[in-house]
Amino acid sequence: MKKLVVILIVISGSVVFAQTNFYTNVTNLWHQGYKSNVLEIAEQRLNINSNDIAGLILKADYNFEFYEVDSLSNAYLRVIQIGDTITTTNFMERYQKASRESILGILDDFAEEPVTNADIQEGKQKALIKYKNLTHSRLIEALQKDGYFD
Repeated sequence: MKKLVVILIVISGSVVFAQTNFYTNVTNLWHQGYKSNVLEIAEQRLNINSNDIAGLILKADYNFEFYEVDSLSNAYLRVIQIGDTITTTNFMERYQKASRESILGILDDFAEEPVTNADIQEGKQKALIKYKNLTHSRLIEALQKDGYFD
């Protein structure tokens, strides 16, 4: 029984740690190649709140990374829709300065250039490569600086 209590305390502490250091957690998972774990985190957040900006960003980045073109535009459009309503200092600065335009550019590129099955297969293979950065990690970092995960 004592071991069970210790295990539960350790598990609870790691969950709190992951939330407190959300940016570090998700960017490290992504960088190490555990991208499906990051998607799972995003989906859990979105199950709780469908407007959770962190979950929307992570899910959109996953769709982008794996060339999930059927989901990509809706995912990034939701990021734009909800991102436009976030007024915290660091997020707004990062989002307005670079990320919003970057997302719109991605959407334009996919709309203008037809994506072939070969492109999708090649993109999915490249997505499996480790040590790549999360596309919009700076938005997640800005949210953390703003206390979004506290």
